[in-house]
Amino acid sequence: MASDPPPLPSFGPTPALGAALWALGFIAPVTAAAFAVAWDPAAPPLVRAVLLASGVGGSLLVGWIGGRRILESLRTVSDLLGALREGDYGLRGHVRPGYDPLQGLIAGVNELSDELRHGRLARTAASRFLGKTLVALHSAVIVVDGEGTIRLINPAARRLVGAERKAVVGMAPAMLGFAEAMDAPDGSVFAHRFPTATGRWAVRRATWYSEGRQHTLVMLHDLSSVLSEEEHRAWQRLVRVLSHELNNSLTPIGSLADTLSRLVERHGADIPQVELHAGLEAIARRSGSLARFVGGYGMLARLPPLSVQPFRLDIALSRLAQLERRVPVVIDGRVALCVHGDEDQLGQVFINLMRNAAESALLTGGGVHIDWQAEAGEACIQVVDEGIGLPVSDSLFVPFFTTKHEGSGIGLSLVRLIIEAHGGTVGLANRTDARGAIATVRLKLAT
Repeated sequence: MASDPPPLPSFGPTPALGAALWALGFIAPVTAAAFAVAWDPAAPPLVRAVLLASGVGGSLLVGWIGGRRILESLRTVSDLLGALREGDYGLRGHVRPGYDPLQGLIAGVNELSDELRHGRLARTAASRFLGKTLVALHSAVIVVDGEGTIRLINPAARRLVGAERKAVVGMAPAMLGFAEAMDAPDGSVFAHRFPTATGRWAVRRATWYSEGRQHTLVMLHDLSSVLSEEEHRAWQRLVRVLSHELNNSLTPIGSLADTLSRLVERHGADIPQVELHAGLEAIARRSGSLARFVGGYGMLARLPPLSVQPFRLDIALSRLAQLERRVPVVIDGRVALCVHGDEDQLGQVFINLMRNAAESALLTGGGVHIDWQAEAGEACIQVVDEGIGLPVSDSLFVPFFTTKHEGSGIGLSLVRLIIEAHGGTVGLANRTDARGAIATVRLKLAT
């Protein structure tokens, strides 16, 4: 880490005071001689001439000494500036103590050299740190300039295209197979086959200007292994849930079928109709429940691809709020919100949140408030209800988790699935100022 430059010593009076003292020293001899001649008008002419000559000579001597020192100081400053132009920040000019007005200029050039040297040390340290960071990164990093040529490429990116020992700086990224990566938007994920690796790649981009030229950094991170692990865990969760639900349904169905079979064997055509109908009704009810459960999974799996386009979210929210008639719904938001997204799917999100809020408020006779704001490039939408609040559980967004008697456990799962597909977040919390809950959705605003 570069340290601050040491404080510079003081080099005497200011240049103005030094110049005044020098001027006083220059005119003092001739002035003194003039006073001496004027003081004694009766002095012989030779004496008066000698006095005047001595005064003029003293002033000229002082002027010669001062001029020489000025020339030496200017030569020193010229040498220092020449060293700075050559990038030599170690050369220093000697600063004489006294009242030389140009010594301050030399001290200033010395100070400038110190600042430039410390700046160069800081840039060198930062450059070395950046270089070591780029070398240590497992993600591929490419920097291109405004003309679209590679200015920097780290070892991971070289390995990706098999160019460890090839000069690629100055080439176009497309020549190495980075064309799709360079065109991918920030935060996107795309599948691509590079010469030495195939996978799904997360893209991060950054743009800045240096020396008046635009530079763009693109980082590619391989998500294949992470996604594979997540897929494996998702399949495990899916199989576990399916097994649990299927067993919960099939076991009683099998038991009831066995009971009815024994009744048929025992009574034949005279089987008790009440027990027969009760058993068949239980089997039908349980089969229907199982069908709804499987249908719910189908709904999650068949979520259509996003159809993204800019739209006014505040207008859509006002329109959706009119669909809920069971409880009073108050619109508090006033600012305009424009987002890039699938209006239909985001509409389903807020329908689900408003329905949940209304069903909770129905139990207490309360209402629902919908508010939104624009914060730091994000749209923040809150659905606030005056209901009974949230249950104590961390599984509110887990598929098929529900605390409602007739709930399916699909709504909040769909909400989170759609919001995360739009790069946003959704959260649920109990209110701190009153009874009820708050659902908060954050989405990026369209730029």
